[in-house]
Amino acid sequence: MPVLTVTPEEYVAMKGIVLDGDKDEALRLIKVFLKRIEADERKALKSHLD
Repeated sequence: MPVLTVTPEEYVAMKGIVLDGDKDEALRLIKVFLKRIEADERKALKSHLD
């Protein structure tokens, strides 16, 4: 199971998104997180195969 580390800036952004109810910004942030998780998974797989 992947682990996502959230920066302090991203945490503040998440809180603001929730307070504002900004669905478009929430989706954008989720996409950023998903790309990071996928990149980490590829890196881990490559490391495992080396």
